[in-house]
Amino acid sequence: MIPASVPGPAAMVGEQVIARDLTVTHHTSAGVVRALDPISLAVDPGASLAVMGPSGCGKSTLLGLLAALARPTSGSVIIGGDIVSDLDDRARTRFRRTRLGMVYQADNLLPHLTIEENVGLQVAISRPRREVPPDRPAAAILERLGIGELAQRLPDELSGGQRQRAAVGRALVHRPAVVLADEPTAALDDRNAEAVIKLLLDVQRATGTTLVMATHDPAMAAHLDRTLYLAAPTEGWGCAGALRPR
Repeated sequence: MIPASVPGPAAMVGEQVIARDLTVTHHTSAGVVRALDPISLAVDPGASLAVMGPSGCGKSTLLGLLAALARPTSGSVIIGGDIVSDLDDRARTRFRRTRLGMVYQADNLLPHLTIEENVGLQVAISRPRREVPPDRPAAAILERLGIGELAQRLPDELSGGQRQRAAVGRALVHRPAVVLADEPTAALDDRNAEAVIKLLLDVQRATGTTLVMATHDPAMAAHLDRTLYLAAPTEGWGCAGALRPR
């Protein structure tokens, strides 16, 4: 059962994620290198997509474009009807703060803050100062993820699996429309990886957010609705993608 403070389906509606003919080109002393050539995808609101492919095929590059952390050489990223690849720097920052949650391979928790403070910091930066958040939303989502009793501990006092659960909580606590996860279980053993991905998907489906996750693990990808396969890059060229249902 989801605690009342954790957003339910009515409290959050995921946004559609569209990428149209994305390419990324780098000019080097050795010539032109295409990191992506080209990629198109569409993820329905509330659905999930796994992005798979070998190392160097552009999975992280693609997620960086979807997160508006970088601009494509050509093509566009459209999220919730907004062309985020065309936004100015201030608008892109606001988009990431309010509508996006991110989970990385490393948990990136601040070592001097407790787990609850780490998660709560995301709430603080995503809301206007005048807006009062629900009572302790960070504590509520940590309970949902099974680590509520660890809320007042520092990151160094937790195991790798527990820290990654906290990172999942940080990505979801501010009720984002879209969550991007870049190899979120790559640093975990099989048991913890399975637990973390199930918890991520449990909360994602309960809240209705849209999820795009990069992974090299077919077992992890199998949990998501569909999979985009990126081919291995060839010399001087990037990756093309093939989209398949689960």
